[in-house]
Amino acid sequence: MKAAAAALVSVLLVTVTTTTASAADRSPGARKWQPTVRPHATIAPGHMRSDRDVLPKGFSKRQADEAETMEARATDGCQVYWPAPYEVCGAIRDKYNELGGPGGFLSFPKSNELTNPDGVGKRTEFINGPIYWSPQGGAHPVLNHFFAAWARNGWEAGPLGYPTSDEIVNPDGVGRRQHFVSGDIYWKLNEAYAVRGAIRDKWAQAGWEAGYLGYPVSDEFATPDGIGSGARFEHGTIYWTAAYGAHPVSGGLLTKWELSGYEKGPYGYPVADQQPRGSSWDQEFQFGTMGFPTDPAAAVDPDDGDADPTVGDQVPVTWGDFAADANTEGAGRAVVQAGPGSLEPCTAGESCMHTTMAAAEDDPPDDPVIDGPNTQGAFISPLCLDQAWDGQWRTQRKHACMIWKNLDVDVIDTKGAEIGSIPFTVRTGILTSHKSGEFQQEFRVDFHGLTGKTGKPTFRYKLTYNNAPAGSYSVDGAADGSPIKSGQSKVIVVKWKEQAMADGALKYPVVNIAWNFGNLDPDVVPGKQWGNIRVANVRCDSTMKLSNGKFRQGCVFPGITPEFKLTSVTPEQTWHVAEAITSGLPGAAGRPLHRQADKSKRDINRQTSCPRKGPVADARRLSGRSCDEFPFASSNEGAAAHPGLGRTVHANCNVKDLPISTGPDGYSVCMIDAKQNSQSGSLLGKFYGEERVVDQDAFSLATSGGAPPGTP
Repeated sequence: MKAAAAALVSVLLVTVTTTTASAADRSPGARKWQPTVRPHATIAPGHMRSDRDVLPKGFSKRQADEAETMEARATDGCQVYWPAPYEVCGAIRDKYNELGGPGGFLSFPKSNELTNPDGVGKRTEFINGPIYWSPQGGAHPVLNHFFAAWARNGWEAGPLGYPTSDEIVNPDGVGRRQHFVSGDIYWKLNEAYAVRGAIRDKWAQAGWEAGYLGYPVSDEFATPDGIGSGARFEHGTIYWTAAYGAHPVSGGLLTKWELSGYEKGPYGYPVADQQPRGSSWDQEFQFGTMGFPTDPAAAVDPDDGDADPTVGDQVPVTWGDFAADANTEGAGRAVVQAGPGSLEPCTAGESCMHTTMAAAEDDPPDDPVIDGPNTQGAFISPLCLDQAWDGQWRTQRKHACMIWKNLDVDVIDTKGAEIGSIPFTVRTGILTSHKSGEFQQEFRVDFHGLTGKTGKPTFRYKLTYNNAPAGSYSVDGAADGSPIKSGQSKVIVVKWKEQAMADGALKYPVVNIAWNFGNLDPDVVPGKQWGNIRVANVRCDSTMKLSNGKFRQGCVFPGITPEFKLTSVTPEQTWHVAEAITSGLPGAAGRPLHRQADKSKRDINRQTSCPRKGPVADARRLSGRSCDEFPFASSNEGAAAHPGLGRTVHANCNVKDLPISTGPDGYSVCMIDAKQNSQSGSLLGKFYGEERVVDQDAFSLATSGGAPPGTP
C-alpha cells in the first residue's frame, strides 16, 4: 500500500484569473493574465497526453498538462485548445473555430479572454494576432498591417472604433479592406491606411480604390493651420474643412496646388470638386478658380503676356523680309563683341594670307564689279559700319555682322620668292527671323588693287553646317574656284536651311564658311591656308505657335538681352512699372527679368499678387480698373518668388492691404485702367514672340510716357 502510494504523484491544476490590459500595451503578443496555482488531484505517471503525443513547437510539457486538465473543467461556452493552457469563450471562440482554430492562420491562443480598456469590449490574443469582440461589431480578427494601422489610430478608443468585419478581398484581387464602426482600413501590397468620415464618403463617390484616386497612401492628417484635414491617395488627395466639406484634388491641379503651397498658398482650400473644361480641368478654391494647365480667368483677366506667344503666319523669303524681321537699322542698340574670324597657320613656300597694319586701299572702287548677288547692304548693320573693322562679331537679337579689313595674300612663285600681293576686305552678316528656322548669311570679299605678279588667282570656299550634308544649305553667288579680278567683289548668300525639330525643342546650330585662294598659274604656288568665319551663337527653337496652334521655328542670338519698351500707349501701367523699378525691384538693364513659360507657375504668381476672390480682392475692387502686378506674372521674379513681400507704390493704386515701401525683393501691386492693363499684356506677349523670348530667357524694360492713375 505504501509502495502504491509512493508511486502516486501529486499534479498541480492551474486556475486562471485575468487582468485588464493597459491602453499603453496593446500588441498582439502582450500577456495580461496571472496564473494562480493550487493542488487538485493525482494522476498516475504516463497517463497524460503529453506523455504520448509530440508537442507543437513552442509549448512545454507543463503547459500541455495544464491545458489537458483545463479541458476537463472548461466552463460553459469556453474551449481549451491543447496544448495551449487558455480558454477561448463565446463569440470569439465561434469566430476562431470558423477560421480553422489552431490549424487556421491565427494558430494557438496565447491569452484568456481579456476585457478592453473601455470595460465593454473583449479580446483574445493568438500567436498570429487577436480577435476583438464588441456589441456593435461582433467578433473579428485584426492582423498584421491592419492591426498596425488600427493601432496608429488609437485602437477601439480611436475614431475608427471596433472592427465590424474580417478582412475582405477587394474586387481588383490585389488589395484588402476591413470595416470598422466609423471607418475602414485599406491595404495594398505594402501598407494599410485608415479612411473615415467625410473623406471616406468622398472617396466612395470617386469610385473607391477603382476610381481615379486609387488606394489610400496615408491616414487622415490635420492641416498645419488646424482648420482642415486631409488624406493622400495614390493619385490625389482629399481635403476637408468644416466650411466647405471634402473635395479631391488630383492630377495637374494637385501639382499646381502643391507648387502654390497647398492651403497656405494664394488659392486656399478647395471648395468644390474639379470639373472638365475642354481638354483642361478647373477647380474652385477659396480665393480663385484654379485651372490646369492654366487658370480660366487668364482668358479674361490681364495676363501679362501669359498666353503662349504667337508668331506671324507669313514666312520671310527675300533678303528684305529677313532684314525687316531682324531690324538691321537699329544701330543705337547694344553692341556685343564675339570672337573674330581666324586664319589657319601658313605653310612655308606657299601663298599665305595675313593681317597687315600697313596702309592699304580700304575700299573697292565706288562701283565694284560684283560677282554674285548685289545685296545692297541688307545684311550689314550700321553696328559694323560705324565701328572698327577688326574682325569682331557685333550682334543684336536677330542679326550679326563682321567687317575685317587689312587682309592680304602674299603670292609666292615656285622658286619661293614673293612676287605680288592681293589685299582684300571680308564682310559678312547673318539675318535670322522669329518666323523661320532658316537663317541667311552674306559672305563678301572685296578685292583692292592687286599688286605685282599675282598669276591667275581663284576664289575658293567650302561650307559646313553641324557637319551635315550639303542639302542643309544652298548657295547663291560666285562659284567656288572662280577667277579673281582687281576691283572685284565676290559675293555669296548662303541659306542655312531649317532643320527638323520636335515641338518645344531648342538647338544651337554651328555654321562655318572657310575660304582660300587658289591659282591657275603653274609658276605660282597656290595657298592651302584657309580663313574661317564660324558662327556658334545662334539659337533656333520650336516653342512658339502660329495662330492655328501649330508650332513654328525661329532663330535669334540668345546672348543679347532684348528690351521691352513701355510707352504712353499704356501710361498707367508704364508708370507703375517705372515706380516699381525705382523702388528697388528688378527689371532694368543691369538686373533683368527672366521669362517663366510654365503656365501653372505664372498662374500662381498672378494669384499671389492679385487674388480673384475673397476679402483682399473685394477691398481693392474699383470700377474700370484691374489688378496689375510687377514683376510680371510671366517672369521668374513674379510674386510667388517672395510671397510675403508685397507692396504698392502710391495711395492712388487703391491697394490698402499692402504697404508703400522699397527694397530689392518682393512685388508691387496697383489697380490701373483695365483696358490699358489688358493691352499691355498683349504687347508683352507680342514682344515675347517677336524676340523669341523662351523659357528662362532674360529681358529688360525701358519706360517712357507714364502717368499715374487718378484718385480712387
